[in-house]
Amino acid sequence: MRRVPIVMRPLGGMGNRMFQYMFSHVLAGRIPGGYVCNADLPEWSIAKLRPPLVWRYRALRVEGYHRYDLDTIAAAFREKRARSILFKGFAQRLGYYDRMEVSGFFDERAVDAPTYGDEFLVIHVRAGDILDGSHRNYCPMPFAFFETLSRDSGRKPVFVGQVHDDNDYCRRLRQRFPDAAFAPKASPLTDFETLRRASHVVASVGSFAWLACWLSSARTIHLPVAGILDPAIRPDIDLLPPGDARYRFHKLDIGDWTASAEQLAAFYGDAIKFRQIELRQLAR
Repeated sequence: MRRVPIVMRPLGGMGNRMFQYMFSHVLAGRIPGGYVCNADLPEWSIAKLRPPLVWRYRALRVEGYHRYDLDTIAAAFREKRARSILFKGFAQRLGYYDRMEVSGFFDERAVDAPTYGDEFLVIHVRAGDILDGSHRNYCPMPFAFFETLSRDSGRKPVFVGQVHDDNDYCRRLRQRFPDAAFAPKASPLTDFETLRRASHVVASVGSFAWLACWLSSARTIHLPVAGILDPAIRPDIDLLPPGDARYRFHKLDIGDWTASAEQLAAFYGDAIKFRQIELRQLAR
């Protein structure tokens, strides 16, 4: 059987590259002889296998963002119209993946990360590069959202992620939650595994936290329906797991994130509305 290289073009941070690796394996599974090349995930000790020198000969370019027709891609190889694939995209749609299967790609056993049990609510904070408003579908969370979830759950908040940066959002976060725990500054891999091992967790808006929570064995996962996680804003992305009893979905009325002075004041001043919803309500 001829081997078919699936050549991954790595893009973005760790979460995005994990999705790309997962989808490359999905493609390999649909094509006889398929195997993944050029993965860039040193965090998980995944070797960057070089593709053969002739891979560009009759290569099928699978490009875009999130939607792909797997049957059409497989047909190109069944009909011998292609001999390799160049995948350049993100593929953040639940329908492509089996959780138990892809979890095995990322072995957490060698990662040294803290574990927070039932008495804690582990909250991921995305700040850093999104605070300037350059990513309109990636937004931080209002402080009242964290406060409400912590109060209603009766659990002590533990903030993980980009909480040690020197910016106004992080400074105000520490002022708002003086009695909360803040996980030590750590690598993205350690933060990922801290989320993955938590019993009760709050995701941020982004592929990194979403994957850590989805791959976890958490009892409760609070997922904000905002930005890329809101199907009304990004119908091309599908990351709201139906039928998964771990999830609590919270609709936040943020719209496009601009980081304007008025919007930041609303985030700090508890003016952003949010409510827990059922997935069926999103179709209304």
